[in-house]
Amino acid sequence: MFFKKLFNKDHLYYIEKGDKDLRDERYADARDAFSQAIWKLGECGEDSAPLRASIQEKLTETGNRLGSLNFTEAEYAIHNGEIKKAGDHLALVLELAQDESLREKAAGLLEGLIVESSPQGPKEDNHSCSGCAKDAGEISQESHAGDDQLAKEDRFELFIQTLPGDLPKRYAALGAKFTHGYLLVHDGEDEAALKIFEELRAVEEDDILDYELALIHYRHGNPEKCERLLRRAIELNDLNPLCYFGLVQLLAETGRIAETMPFLELMLERDLLPDQARLLLGDAYLMLEDENNATDCYTQVLSSPNYAKEAAGKLIPLLEKNGRAEDAGYLAKKFIKGCC
Repeated sequence: MFFKKLFNKDHLYYIEKGDKDLRDERYADARDAFSQAIWKLGECGEDSAPLRASIQEKLTETGNRLGSLNFTEAEYAIHNGEIKKAGDHLALVLELAQDESLREKAAGLLEGLIVESSPQGPKEDNHSCSGCAKDAGEISQESHAGDDQLAKEDRFELFIQTLPGDLPKRYAALGAKFTHGYLLVHDGEDEAALKIFEELRAVEEDDILDYELALIHYRHGNPEKCERLLRRAIELNDLNPLCYFGLVQLLAETGRIAETMPFLELMLERDLLPDQARLLLGDAYLMLEDENNATDCYTQVLSSPNYAKEAAGKLIPLLEKNGRAEDAGYLAKKFIKGCC
């Protein structure tokens, strides 16, 4: 499949991505992908109850995996005397996990922490005065808000931690308002996110804001606006690989394959995710019926630990087509089927 779509992704794309993230133990990414798959499944309008149930099982698995990781972190925090941090992790266990035994352990441990950290009452001045203490409902609401804020911060951190290069740090530095908008995008609330990003952009231009706005505009049927924003993002920062990938894939989807090549060459020149860029450059050559250059691109990626298998999968049919069955068989054994 040439030029995996960044914009028009269907439920099958997200299932495939979620399965890969799950195998790679990237549970937060997998959970997000499976959530997107269920949302996209609802858009297709087909009778999808069995598939929906299958995706839901995977969502449950990712929740349990994340819950287990947070439980381990909670135990470690308790061991180090970090009671509040332990409580935060245990709250996440209860939010994410459905495994009853895990939830019971987390709830029991959390209850013990609450009892341990509860005040024993004033040692002096034991009189009761309603004006000296906050209303119980107010305290409850404040506690819930704190938990909600913690969950948002954790979700945002999990989403951005897989971004390439210095982007996680840059995304985090954009502040709480951007974080809120970014999470709205992941929750499917594009219109609300669009308003937030545009307000931030009115104060100061930023390549990340332009990139995120570009994706929203494409999803809402405005590829021209998307392209302008991506090109502006590259002008603002010509070292952001996401902006290059976004523009390359937009150009490819609108039939302008030849226009993608200068941007992919720039990525290679600037060492911006070179393995992925070279794979896409191979795809571009192949779509332009230049099999020799496509073969060269895919061959160079065979040395990549992360993308060799994908490159081999693209290269094998080309070798077979050109009478190099022995070379194709070797690659299939080494990268696809595995060696004995």
